[in-house]
Amino acid sequence: MKVPFFDIGRLNSTIAAQIHEAANRALDSGWYILGKECSAFEQAMAAQLGGSHVFGCNSGTDALVLSLLAAGAGTGDEIITVANTAIPTVAAICATGATPVLVDVDSETWVLNSALAAKALTAKTRAVIAVHLYGNVADISALKSALAKAGRDDVAIIEDVAQAQGATLEGNCAGTIGRFGAFSFYPSKNIGALGDGGAVHCVSETDAAAIKALRNYGQKDRYHAETTRGINSRLDEVQAAILSVKLPFLESCNTRKELLMTIYRNEFAGLPIVFQKATAGCKPAWHLCVIAAETEQTRDRLQEHLNRDGIQTLIHYPFPCHQQPAFASSRHSELPVTEGLAKRILSLPLSPVLTDGEQEQVIASIRSFYRQ
Repeated sequence: MKVPFFDIGRLNSTIAAQIHEAANRALDSGWYILGKECSAFEQAMAAQLGGSHVFGCNSGTDALVLSLLAAGAGTGDEIITVANTAIPTVAAICATGATPVLVDVDSETWVLNSALAAKALTAKTRAVIAVHLYGNVADISALKSALAKAGRDDVAIIEDVAQAQGATLEGNCAGTIGRFGAFSFYPSKNIGALGDGGAVHCVSETDAAAIKALRNYGQKDRYHAETTRGINSRLDEVQAAILSVKLPFLESCNTRKELLMTIYRNEFAGLPIVFQKATAGCKPAWHLCVIAAETEQTRDRLQEHLNRDGIQTLIHYPFPCHQQPAFASSRHSELPVTEGLAKRILSLPLSPVLTDGEQEQVIASIRSFYRQ
């Protein structure tokens, strides 16, 4: 039996009737941009977050771009973030004209090292993007303390929540702790659209007005633009309707993945496999199950072994952003933890619809590898 990394079709088939009904409702309405479906989803998501303002946009990448633009980022500014993230995090910084400044991560939680972020501050620093990697939440409390100690409360904290929707830190929902929370609804995310989609969460009325205008060409009111930095980034009505169907299932899907993660951890106890450690006070919403082998050679041999057994795996991410040709102009210090992890990590199958039998097959294959 082959074990897919993530069968999106199987996941969507479990609520196919509701998805079709929602999509048809949006199609039949005759209104496809910034209508009732988008508004309803935004309100529902804000309520679920226990937050203030949510604005749907075209993608998770645009959610970051809009957050940066609302924070005033542009040419001449520096934005601090990590290198062990998907390319869109850093691409969003470059899209504003700002310069990425990449710092290393904690060796156990694999997320932003707040002390190193504070050390990277300069007079040009406009914001810090804290990436909630694989479902674990970066320590925003520690980051706020580090910025305050450095006398830089003016630096905006933007949470990249693309992989952690539904997670909490000290009881607060990921995406509501910083100034902005940027969410992605890419089909494989914790809540996946049937195409691209994203959203920005913010608290202040001023930021809300800015995001609302920036996603719609910079128009505060129809045909009345007050900034040249606006873009066209609006969550369409069909995707919003589908996301409204999926939103109530977020908690149960995350609970299923938490159970699968617990089983993986228990079954691999005693093997030379390292799991990502949750940040103190964090209840993760695992998006990926990522393990670290002893060496790059072991990782590669393990991946080949699993592939022969019909088990699909991926690497998130094989090349840190500072090693990407596109970001050669980024500023960064030594990143030993990031570089070491990239050579050892491997992502195992994990999804709400991964069956017990499929997980047992993954576990049996990995155990057989370490018995060789």
